[in-house]
Order: sequence, then structure tokens, then C-alpha cells
Amino acid sequence: MFKKILTILAVLALIFSLVACDKDTKKPEPPPSVKESEQPVESAKTEQSKPAPKPSETVKAPTPDPEPGVPAPENWPKEVPTPVTGEILGCGWAPDKSFCTTDIVYKQEDIDAYGERLESFGFKKQTDHKYGKDWPDATVYSNGRWDVIVAEENDVFEYSYVNFYPLFDVVKEGYDGQPEGWPDAGDF
Repeated sequence: MFKKILTILAVLALIFSLVACDKDTKKPEPPPSVKESEQPVESAKTEQSKPAPKPSETVKAPTPDPEPGVPAPENWPKEVPTPVTGEILGCGWAPDKSFCTTDIVYKQEDIDAYGERLESFGFKKQTDHKYGKDWPDATVYSNGRWDVIVAEENDVFEYSYVNFYPLFDVVKEGYDGQPEGWPDAGDF
């Protein structure tokens, strides 16, 4: 009985080794990068000469929310859309014109909708920003020209704040981009 078991094991070992050897005898295909380098130069040139797709074909520009926003108070930066809902309680610039701030009476779902509205106007939500220490309860949106800090709903007051930080020197540039209402002095 012992001889039969050893014979069966030897036969199985032989079969497994033959199967393993059979797989090794097949010629492996070279990696794709090697195959591409073996192509004739003409075909490589035709692939490179194909025009790249235009950015407008691959990346869609954001479509601004067609809903009209709440009327902007005086001093609101004209390049920043207002929320669709809520009551804006004025708007004021810091004396050095480093930022503008406002309070808006609205609930968390309105705040979330305002964030979506900002994104539809080309503002991108920022996960890594420098305002976390000063405004830990806020979300930051930026379009490269303005950082808009939108605070979460708070339990203490009926309103939340929104701050606008220009990413340019408004004093040096005089901020001619503001068609009307540019303050000569801060409202604080």
C-alpha cells in the first residue's frame, strides 16, 4: 500500500512539473512600451501628429445658476454672486480693505445651496486653506481672484457670516473692477 501511495505521489509530481515546464516554454510577449518602440517611425509620427482635443471639448465650463440672487447691498463685491435665499444684513469692508464681511440670515440648507451656487459661478471648494485658524466653522470657495468664506449655521445667532478676501491688492489696484459702491473708507 505504501508503494502505491508513493507511486501516485511521484506521478502527480511529474505531471505538475510537466505542466509547469509547458507554461515556461511559451515565449512571453514584450511589455507594451517595447512593442511601441519597435514600430516603424512613420506610424509613430502619425500618432503624434494627431491634434489633441481642445480643452473646451473635454472640460466643460461651469454654468452659472440662472436663478437671480438676493439683491446685493452696497459694497458687496460685484464679482461674487449673492445667495438665492436669505436676508443679507449689510456689507462692510475692513478699514485697510483687506476683506469684506456680511451677515446673512439663513439655515444650513440655504448655506449649502449658496456653496453650490458659488461653484456654478466658477468658485472651487477649498479643502486646504489658510483661514482655518481664524474661521474654523467655515467653508472656503475660491475663483483665483476672491476667497469666499461661508460659515456654517450657528446655534447662537439667527445669522451666519460670509467674508470676502480679495486675492489682489485692492489699495494698489484701486479695484476698478467694482462698477459702483467701492468704499473709500471701511464701514467698521
